Amino acid sequence: MLLTFLCLHSAVANSQENKGKYEDVSTLINVWLEAQKDYQDIPFMSGVVVKDQQILWSGAFGNANREGAVPSNVNTMSSICSISKIFTATAVMKLVDQGKLSLDDKVKDILPKYSVIQKFTEGGSVTVRSLLNHTSGLPRDTNHGYYSAPEHPFPTEDEMFESLSIQATESPVGTDISYSNIGYALLGLIIEEVTGVTYKNYIEASIFQPLNMSNSVVEMQSSLYGNKHARAYTAINRNGKRKVANFYQTKAMQSAMGISTTALDMAKFAKWQFRLADASQAEILQPSTLKSMHHTQATSQSDNEYDRGFGYEVTTDDKGIKWAMHGGTCPGYVSFYKMDVTNKVAYTILVNANKVYTPSYVKGLIYILNLAESIETEVKEEEKEALELAQYTGFYNLNPWNSEYYVGSWGRGLMLLYLPAQSLKYALQYYQHVEGDTFQLVENGKLSNDKIYFSRDEQNRVIKIKNEGNTHTRITYPEKQITSRVMLL
Repeated sequence: MLLTFLCLHSAVANSQENKGKYEDVSTLINVWLEAQKDYQDIPFMSGVVVKDQQILWSGAFGNANREGAVPSNVNTMSSICSISKIFTATAVMKLVDQGKLSLDDKVKDILPKYSVIQKFTEGGSVTVRSLLNHTSGLPRDTNHGYYSAPEHPFPTEDEMFESLSIQATESPVGTDISYSNIGYALLGLIIEEVTGVTYKNYIEASIFQPLNMSNSVVEMQSSLYGNKHARAYTAINRNGKRKVANFYQTKAMQSAMGISTTALDMAKFAKWQFRLADASQAEILQPSTLKSMHHTQATSQSDNEYDRGFGYEVTTDDKGIKWAMHGGTCPGYVSFYKMDVTNKVAYTILVNANKVYTPSYVKGLIYILNLAESIETEVKEEEKEALELAQYTGFYNLNPWNSEYYVGSWGRGLMLLYLPAQSLKYALQYYQHVEGDTFQLVENGKLSNDKIYFSRDEQNRVIKIKNEGNTHTRITYPEKQITSRVMLL
């Protein structure tokens, strides 16, 4: 376990006034994600939380390459798969701003090779707009089976058009949302046709370079793979382990799923959007154009689909908060990017293995940061107990009925985190100090009847915790616990 702790690489970025506010929450996030990495056999995970122009938390866990023992950090690149589509949409909207492209331009008028069996003529022609908001009715994928191991045979441009020419549309244009990787592959080719440069060169020059996204590329590079770029791994097999997935390139599908980036570069992309939202002048896009991307451009007829903006899934929750988001899944990688457009907060999680549900990790980040906000309003500096909470913090063994929990400082009290925890809502409990080594559970802002009691050894070290009549032995002490490297940006 100590070796696992030593492998942790984390960076927490706070302004001076928020340093105290986020130290406890950052430690708890680190403990939680490190544990999830171990329990789910995840090789590498990284993430970031941005509020407007400030990074609240960022961290990286595990190895970019297990076999080569290459440790990861927040600048480790990972494929973001279908999140690539929001960059493709941004590039298309830039061309619309410049008058080089219209949302109502017909695809067949731009791409001479384009051909598809149109089963629903009543919907009219497939347009740039219908590609952007997934209402083109085009099939989801070509017939090449690029998710299949071990080859992952992504098509070339000619192979993609050949496949599309014998495939049929699945719904009339503009009638419903039908997710299509082919549609975004066509948008990449439209960018090339309009600009006269490759999709790769256009994205890197018009988006990555202006935003200083220096660790972002279109298409995985073999020279970086397994070192600066995280290696791909499969889903967990019957033996509880993951295998290495083969290196591949997405070829004609790169505008749908071919971009690789880092947690910190995604933070730069989020900061740009939050900056532009209130700006009066263009920065890559016009402010109104960006807002149109976050606005509902197509309404889903199914309860299983979110509405669509341009590039983004969009929704407004029951609190009136507007969200824009996109997930990514491709061979050996999963990711999730979610923006609270209303309050200017963005969350990113990147993982180099399949069958990991990244939205649950973003949900956990949102939950724990919201908890931090409420605790901060209750605890003022002058009210803090003169109590050294570090003497209680650490991991406690819950075997055989459960695995473990972590006791961490949280304002003037302690937070118990049951591990592993896919959902933090039911895994976290806050305890307020009562007296001596006794703490009392706080539920819904009120003290409950439940208490925990710590006991000590002859050296006066806390060694056990008694909780609901059960006693659990401490596994680690403060000097062996996970710590964060605080970095002010």
